[in-house]
Amino acid sequence: MSKRLDLIKSLIVPTKVIADVGCDHGLIAEYCTKVAERVIASDISEKCLQKAKDKLVGAKNVSFICCDGLKYTCDEAIISGMGGILISRILREAECLPKTLIVSPHRDEGLVRTTLIELGYGIDADIPVFDRSKYYSVIRADKDCGIRQLSHLQTLFGVDCATPNDVLKKRLFQLLDTYSVAPQQNGQILSDIKAVMQLQQIVNIE
Repeated sequence: MSKRLDLIKSLIVPTKVIADVGCDHGLIAEYCTKVAERVIASDISEKCLQKAKDKLVGAKNVSFICCDGLKYTCDEAIISGMGGILISRILREAECLPKTLIVSPHRDEGLVRTTLIELGYGIDADIPVFDRSKYYSVIRADKDCGIRQLSHLQTLFGVDCATPNDVLKKRLFQLLDTYSVAPQQNGQILSDIKAVMQLQQIVNIE
C-alpha cells in the first residue's frame, strides 16, 4: 500500500459526510465508508468514477457524482493525486467549502498552503512523505484550528520546516542537487533551501 495514502487515511477525522474529490479508483473513498455516515466519491471523469463504482460495489453509504471540483456540500474533503494549481482552483471555485480539508498536491504545494490560509483555514498537520520515488506533503487544514500565519519558508517547505525531520532533510538534498545545476538562475530558491537546511541542523552546506 502507498505510504502517502496510508498517511492521508491516518489524518481523516471521522464525521458525517466525507468527500473523496478526484476519487479515481476509490481507494480513499473505500476507507471513508468505515468512518463516515455518508461518503461522496466524485471525479470529473466518468471512466475514473466507474472504477470507484466497481471497487465499492455493495457499499451502502456512498454517492457517486461526476463533476469538476467541489460542487456539493460535505463536512470533510480529501483532494490528492493532482497538482497544486488545480487543487487551489478547486478550492477557490468550491460552492461550499468543508470544515476540514486533507490535501496532497503533486507539486506547487506552496501555492496550496497560501490558498488555504487565504480561504480562512488553519493548517494543523503538514507532513512530508517519500512514496514510490517521489516526495509529497500531506496537509490537513481546519476552519477552527491550526496555524494561520506562515513565514516564507513555511509556505514553501511546510509549517514544521524548523522541526528536524529525516524525510524533509532528504528532500532538501535532492532539491539542492536539482537547483544547483543552474545556480545563477535559481539563486533565491537555493538560498531558501539552504536556510531550511540550517533549520534542520544540516551542517557543512556548500
